[in-house]
Amino acid sequence: MRNAFTTLGVLAALMVCGCTPPVQEGTAPATEQSAQAPGVSVSDAWAAVTPGGATVGAGYMTISNVGPADTLVSVASPRAPEVELHEMSMDGGMMRMRPVAHFTVPADGVVSLTPGGFHLMFMELPAPFVAGETVPVTLTFEHAGAVNVNLTVRERKASDMGGEAHENR
Repeated sequence: MRNAFTTLGVLAALMVCGCTPPVQEGTAPATEQSAQAPGVSVSDAWAAVTPGGATVGAGYMTISNVGPADTLVSVASPRAPEVELHEMSMDGGMMRMRPVAHFTVPADGVVSLTPGGFHLMFMELPAPFVAGETVPVTLTFEHAGAVNVNLTVRERKASDMGGEAHENR
């Protein structure tokens, strides 16, 4: 029985993360949202609208670092009891999603959280993400400390799947 629930949870999460191929390729448009901390800046922050009944949601952004390497060690949001860092990858022709404890933003580098790559996973959502609202998130970095970001909730576009899943680890 537990395996059935685990399978259903993974399927719902894959649906929310947008694991289907894009209709057209491109890059996600820039948003007005940008947050900065010493060495670290965040842009293009957004969350996908959650389908009715979904208890998980996904968030995306671009994290740039102009200083020494820094590590994203935790994420929190008042919109979900738990927010996890996740990575999606291909394994033997099958898309797999797994939580990761942290990831490093390299010195003078960029990490893109995108559908099909690194992303935030909001767990046990008490209410859906609705287009037009914002989701507040606090990213905690080993060196830069806490960075507050607002993710704009919007519909997923085919162009969101374009490009690399992440540029540097």
